[in-house]
Amino acid sequence: MRRLWMSRADRARWRAAHTLGALGQTTADWWEGTVRSLPGHRANHRPHPTLTGHITVLAAANRAGFLIPAAQAGLTNGAVQQHAAVQGFVSEAALVRRLVHAAEEAGLEIVLNDWLDFEHDGPGTGITVTTGDGDDVVFGQALGRADLQAMWPKLPAVHALMPATQITLVDPLPGPSTLLWATLAAATGPAVPAPAPAILCRECGCTAISWQVCNDGCSGVRPDRRALPGLHRPQRDHRLVEELRRRGEGMRSVRRPLLPRRVVLLPGL
Repeated sequence: MRRLWMSRADRARWRAAHTLGALGQTTADWWEGTVRSLPGHRANHRPHPTLTGHITVLAAANRAGFLIPAAQAGLTNGAVQQHAAVQGFVSEAALVRRLVHAAEEAGLEIVLNDWLDFEHDGPGTGITVTTGDGDDVVFGQALGRADLQAMWPKLPAVHALMPATQITLVDPLPGPSTLLWATLAAATGPAVPAPAPAILCRECGCTAISWQVCNDGCSGVRPDRRALPGLHRPQRDHRLVEELRRRGEGMRSVRRPLLPRRVVLLPGL
């Protein structure tokens, strides 16, 4: 028997989501099927079958902080021209920057809004993502308070969505494509850690960040020679040493490091 209303378990999960992050976690579970109903839709509303191959990316993006309740896959079927698209919310500025940068690099279409855009200018035109199937489908129109309350009726997380940035990403070409999904996965996946600098301070082990200068006043920096056995100390010119000794000059004055005294750079850097 098909349930005509949201189950108590699902209702409890959605009501327990008080932040955008918690809402993203529950929406990820909805994409994957452990939560069966999505607020604002009929009970047991499930993603369209054409999105089956993209569920992993969508769930991961939701857990990473990009709340995506609406998405569609690209397809072409006679007169129907449909672009792959996602529409959602982000509250972290760093994630907004990553998404925008990745989308621009990939050549995706981008729309950024917030609820104040709706208050001042109305919903706007957005981007038409489906044509030829009766009424056109538009993503990327600004959503106001009433829209958010209709999407998430009687849920406390509406207050967390109000200040969030509304982000829409659209493949510029209709039809099946991996461009949007690959870009979304790259932008919301774990950041690749930068390699640790190999220049170490003699005194405290810090790194020379500001171009060959140890910022905390330490006496100098050196590489870890145990990790780099091929790096040797600068060699002295012994004939020059003997000549200067005969002239009465000290040995200290003829030490000629390959680089400035405070820093030794590693080969190939």
